[in-house]
Amino acid sequence: MSSSIAIEYYNMKYGNNTSAAFIHLIREIGEVAFAIENNKPGIAQSKLTESVALLYYIGSKYDIDIEENLNHLYTKKIETLKKQQGNK
Repeated sequence: MSSSIAIEYYNMKYGNNTSAAFIHLIREIGEVAFAIENNKPGIAQSKLTESVALLYYIGSKYDIDIEENLNHLYTKKIETLKKQQGNK
């Protein structure tokens, strides 16, 4: 899985310092906003990628399987949304 290489990288960079990783994540999110605001899709792409990688790393520190949780949560959300749209 591609997330494992990102987790490996951030483990090497931050070890168990999730606070430093979180600060890095917030900076990356700010750069995503700046790239979108200035219509720089290439920069937005790289900064979104870094943000996702940092989320995978932080999740790994708390034994969170992000892929599994995404599938579980959004399967339920889609089912709920379909029911709501069916009632309109």
